[in-house]
Amino acid sequence: MRLSVRSATQLTLLFSAAVMAIFPPGAASVERWYADRLYPIIQANVTSLSNRLPFALFDLAMVVLALTAIAIWTWAIKLARRRQVIRSLWRGFVATLTLIAIVYLWFLAAWGLNYARPPLESQLTFDKSRVTPEAVRTLAEHAVAQANRTHGDAHAAGFAAMWDRPPALVDALHSVERDLGRPRPTVIATPKWSIFSAYYRAAGVSGQLAPFFLETLLNPDLIGPERAVVLGHEWAHLAGFAPESDASFVGLLAAMRSGPAGEYSAWLDLVSEATRQLQPVTQRLVLEQLGPGPRQDQHAIRERLKAVVAAVDRAAWTAYDQMLRSQGVEEGVQNYSRVIELLIGTDVLKIPPSNSQ
Repeated sequence: MRLSVRSATQLTLLFSAAVMAIFPPGAASVERWYADRLYPIIQANVTSLSNRLPFALFDLAMVVLALTAIAIWTWAIKLARRRQVIRSLWRGFVATLTLIAIVYLWFLAAWGLNYARPPLESQLTFDKSRVTPEAVRTLAEHAVAQANRTHGDAHAAGFAAMWDRPPALVDALHSVERDLGRPRPTVIATPKWSIFSAYYRAAGVSGQLAPFFLETLLNPDLIGPERAVVLGHEWAHLAGFAPESDASFVGLLAAMRSGPAGEYSAWLDLVSEATRQLQPVTQRLVLEQLGPGPRQDQHAIRERLKAVVAAVDRAAWTAYDQMLRSQGVEEGVQNYSRVIELLIGTDVLKIPPSNSQ
């Protein structure tokens, strides 16, 4: 029995997707052939293309995929009413699986293979023994002190507008990339609004790398002091740093090098991230040292987050947790918090010893 061209194509796509999911390529080969050679070319060309359009191509792709799925099942159900029911529905099922396989292979080729790269700590001088509860408290206290110090200059300098690409942050990201041995600078994506902004609000999402067209999408409700560190994080993803901890590490370093507004944005973010890992009593003692200016900015962030819908938040983070684990990130969404380990274990911030008892 000869297969039709359509059936052969479907089988090829399904088989390819299954192989990539079950037998992912090794870290060394991904780093050598994809991260160092292929991905920079893909990223430069795809992001340059998407930057030419004022709307998010990701949004268009999601609408087209949804309409395609609806069309497949409309066709399958109509066919089932006229012909063999089981065969018609099976064809609809196979067509849906093929669509999913196409999306999955597209995701891997455009960006997703970056998850298989060696972890960032393997490229740095990382000492796990540095990461202690005392070191976390020292980092939290240092972040509080630096947020207090930089608050005035940051607000005096002003924060970038929502959809700007701050030149200082772009230059700072390229500087961090050079330090980490990137073969070529990342083509920066222009921040865009998305039709999924309501979802971002409800799920508490600050921003997103849209992988299919390598775009940067932002929650339009972000306040000024958040923008530099969120942009730095999403642009680090764009640079190929897939795990959340790696992107946060690169984004924080970039923000700290980008002038008063970016430096303050980074330290304010670290205040929240580091104190979140402290015991409640210690957390309260450390946060008591935070000045009125940073407190006011934290209050504005909490006000923004009141738009979060608990059920949507739980569903979104559960789904994202499963997605991260499926791509080899064993900690799932807990990977976000590993940025504190990276900062302490590499000692990139050169934090002086704490005087706390």
